[in-house]
Amino acid sequence: MNSGINMERVKKENRSLILKYINDKGPVSRVDIAEATGLTAASVTQITTALIKEKTLFEVGVSSESTGTAGRKKILLDLNPDAAWIISVNIESQTTTVAICNSKGDIVGGRIRQIPTDKKAGYKKFLFLVADICINLATDLKPKQRKHLTCISVGVPGIVDKENGISVHAYGIWKEPVEVVKILSERTSLPVILDNNVNAFSTAEILFGTGRSFDSLLVIKWGPGVGSTIVVNKKVYEGRHGKTAELGHFIVEKGGKKCSCGRRGCLETLLSYKELQKTAHFLPEEFGKVYETSKGAVKKSFDNAIDLFARSIVNTGTIIAPNRIVLSGSLFGSQIVRNKLIECCKEYDPAYNENRICYTALSDKESYIGPVAVYLERFLYT
Repeated sequence: MNSGINMERVKKENRSLILKYINDKGPVSRVDIAEATGLTAASVTQITTALIKEKTLFEVGVSSESTGTAGRKKILLDLNPDAAWIISVNIESQTTTVAICNSKGDIVGGRIRQIPTDKKAGYKKFLFLVADICINLATDLKPKQRKHLTCISVGVPGIVDKENGISVHAYGIWKEPVEVVKILSERTSLPVILDNNVNAFSTAEILFGTGRSFDSLLVIKWGPGVGSTIVVNKKVYEGRHGKTAELGHFIVEKGGKKCSCGRRGCLETLLSYKELQKTAHFLPEEFGKVYETSKGAVKKSFDNAIDLFARSIVNTGTIIAPNRIVLSGSLFGSQIVRNKLIECCKEYDPAYNENRICYTALSDKESYIGPVAVYLERFLYT
């Protein structure tokens, strides 16, 4: 009995290994997969045949290279974009995005909606609105397209009990526990899954971004607050109560302002969009321009904020030693701001340079890609 269980686990792990290799390197041939993963040709053929049958993979043509067997061309395999369609719901403190995406992380037919996150309406009323948007986007699909829909995947800030589908404390949105999965699934009659939004985006970095090339990352999101996640061996690290690297909630000021997390003097209380606006009013996408043109006390205030951020990043990196530090979020949208941060980091440690610190390659998908990646990691690649 144990032997059977072990064999099933091995098959599952091999399946995951093949799918993730194709995701990172595809389109690729069966020969390439066997050479890269160390699996036997027979195992690769058996697993990929099953994946093609279930329409997770498909053959996309032939390589110009031959296998050496009578000059036979290599048949290339790739992930089927229609293996799963996911309704991505990404709830941020300012804006909520709802989009239908395929398993390549692309929006299907421009089906995306963005609405203000209404924190005054009450969680149930707001989630009913989100559910109705999901229903409308799904109803707009043709019947043949609708069969690709698998679930609604949700990202929210703060502490999440993903096993029970509960937002325990969505910083800056809801203070009380909210049964997000129950509310949305009952309203839409679709399966629903839930995760922390920064963890979700970091999962996207693993599947679609910098994590394809590097197995350890520190992913930092700036705007509207400060969030971060540690990636170790291409897995999002989750510690006690599902918390990860809470860079925004490092205490940097004794007796400082009260933070949305309930403590005082957190880094976020000095670096959040709301706090920075007290120095100069601007929209998140305008931060780079405002920073570049600022003078006097305003310039000094911004420089001090970025310097404090740099110091916190270098201290964090000294402990966890990631291969790369990935910057994301609306306040990092400006190269001017990113360059200033890197300049400050290098003053503390020259190793934290332009090679070590990089901007996300997923900036154009940042508003919706995280929940998509969570579904793929939990159900398609396992």
